[in-house]
Amino acid sequence: MRQGGDRKGTVVAKNPQRGMVALDTEDDGYTIIELLVDWDLEMGDVLTWQNGYGLGLETYVNVTKGTRAQVYVQNHGVSREAVRQQLLF
Repeated sequence: MRQGGDRKGTVVAKNPQRGMVALDTEDDGYTIIELLVDWDLEMGDVLTWQNGYGLGLETYVNVTKGTRAQVYVQNHGVSREAVRQQLLF
């Protein structure tokens, strides 16, 4: 699996009850993250992260709001059709 490299994505879907967020990465489908803290993410916020396709605990930065938080990365390269399932709706 690919590793390393800075990546970015835009918040396009959320499941607030489960703390799950889908990011449109524009280069490889969607990245699914799980929020571990109450992090104020809104639709359209742009997030960046340094560990490219890393899974598990990672620090993501909300460049739109200038905040950062540790999240749990669930998956990368998710198709549009699989986003709802990945968000556990």
